[in-house]
Amino acid sequence: MPPSVPRLPPVHAVRVFDAVARLGGFTRAGQALGMTQAAVSYQIRQLEDRLGFALFVREPRGVSLTAAGARLAEPVGEAFTLLERAFAQARRDGVLVISALPTFCSNWLVPRIAEFQRRHPALSVRIDARIELVDIRAGDADMAIRFGAGGWEGLAEHFLFPATMSALTPAATVARHGPFERPEDLLRLRLFGPPAWWRRWFAAAGCPDAPVPERSVLELETQTMEVAAAIGAGDAAVMVAPVYFGAELASGALVRPFDVEISDGRGYWLVYDAERADAPEIRAFADWLLFDPAAFCLNRPAEPSQRTL
Repeated sequence: MPPSVPRLPPVHAVRVFDAVARLGGFTRAGQALGMTQAAVSYQIRQLEDRLGFALFVREPRGVSLTAAGARLAEPVGEAFTLLERAFAQARRDGVLVISALPTFCSNWLVPRIAEFQRRHPALSVRIDARIELVDIRAGDADMAIRFGAGGWEGLAEHFLFPATMSALTPAATVARHGPFERPEDLLRLRLFGPPAWWRRWFAAAGCPDAPVPERSVLELETQTMEVAAAIGAGDAAVMVAPVYFGAELASGALVRPFDVEISDGRGYWLVYDAERADAPEIRAFADWLLFDPAAFCLNRPAEPSQRTL
């Protein structure tokens, strides 16, 4: 006797139900799915007829779930999340996708990733460098290194190191305009980077009344660009995260004239879907990044988290 096939309502109608339940209206669901409001209403009506009970209460300014609809909405949403995750994983089977900010990728992660691949030659790695947060639970990436204060719902989080900012100066600028014996000596230079951070830095350095301009003389998209501009200018200091420029500091191309760093309490975190914590590729990268000193020893060490997985 052949195995029975589960008798489910049409998947498209269930997908429409999930969209309406999440977005709270036929019009918004239609916009998300590329359907007209009438088509959404038809799919919901067909589904209700098949089930034999109402899923939504039609109201003047939208719809709300009935008690029966509410009981269905959560498991249906979870089921679609699992499906999205499964298909996303299948599309990149054998590839570990790591998401991070562009500057973090180019200046910190990329120089270190070859060592991880050397230790795990059977695992391919793709780095997704973008400013926007990807949806890890939906399968857009396996893991991410995020900047913030933590608290990403549904994700396992491991603190890596704090985000600090400091004044850096190209070595050629020090030779031409130095020496810089007091923090206020940097005011002889053009100051690249956010003025608010410069004011905080001068205050931390003991110069709370330093006349920092209200507007930056140069605003660029990334800190890498700002450092490149400062090197090219020859008369500028730049307020950036030193952890991004370990190679330049180690080589002497950049100088930190004063050992003053400031922070707003945020930092860098390794995150991934808590439900996939035991996936071999995720555990391999987390073990390496969190517990292997080699992951942090390039140019300028940073203290990794010692939290257990």
